[in-house]
Amino acid sequence: MEETKKIILLEDDRSSARLVSTFLETKGYDVRESHEGRFAIEMALKEKPDLMIVDVLLPDMHGSEAVKQICATEANHDLKVLFLTSLLSKKTAPDKEARLTVAGKEYPAISKPFKPALLEKVVHRLLAGDN
Repeated sequence: MEETKKIILLEDDRSSARLVSTFLETKGYDVRESHEGRFAIEMALKEKPDLMIVDVLLPDMHGSEAVKQICATEANHDLKVLFLTSLLSKKTAPDKEARLTVAGKEYPAISKPFKPALLEKVVHRLLAGDN
């Protein structure tokens, strides 16, 4: 039996977080929510997730700063990250994937509002080991 993949969702909007969490949980993923960057950093160091889904605009720090701090640790150096942000909505179609660069590393990004099929596809791909 395959181990359930653990995802940490860093999203400050609680209703958006619940929507994403519920959707991914119906797909069989174990989703933990954090609504602030500092708590997500602590959670990632403790729980060693398989994937993080990160909003860019957070109340306490930029989402990319949280990713930079998490991925700077040896335990999470190769952590898969997906950005889910409204900052792309004017530049990227909701059914298209974009890329964001953080600390010299490129990560996939999806604009909000997102298409559930695209979110599922990208999450599955990342957890399968593809970037």
